[in-house]
Amino acid sequence: MRKLIAVVGLFALIAACGGGGGGTPGDAVTGMFDALKAGDGEKAVSYMSASALEEMDMQLEMLKANPEASAQQLALIGIEIDAEDIPGMTARDFAVAMISSPMMTSVMSTAEVSIGEVTINDNAALVEVTTTVMGESETHTIDVVKEDGQWKVTEFGMNM
Repeated sequence: MRKLIAVVGLFALIAACGGGGGGTPGDAVTGMFDALKAGDGEKAVSYMSASALEEMDMQLEMLKANPEASAQQLALIGIEIDAEDIPGMTARDFAVAMISSPMMTSVMSTAEVSIGEVTINDNAALVEVTTTVMGESETHTIDVVKEDGQWKVTEFGMNM
């Protein structure tokens, strides 16, 4: 469950990122954060790399081990997912449900983001991002990769 809470916290802390696959690494980060702020889970997930979704899948597999307890834990942090839905969920489904939740939208709606230095090395990039969520500002380095010609957020620069 600690990993689940870390994933939720991760989305809250990175609220300033954005995009569903961008023309530049900064566009991908900005687009993802815009989607997070809007509570648009589908769009936010479109900015996630394949490896980011694989990480979400690992988190989801832990939830599937005990769907009832997982649904209760999620509900405690304001994310309503029915226990009977958890076993059939994909990582994409789970990410969309989390990001689209009223709790996440509430936290993210006032988030601000600013893009700092961007370092590109072939199909990988590092994007410095300063986020302000619920009055707290933090600077992180976001990993972004190019997949099928679009930049995608792959790692959010935070330890989980």
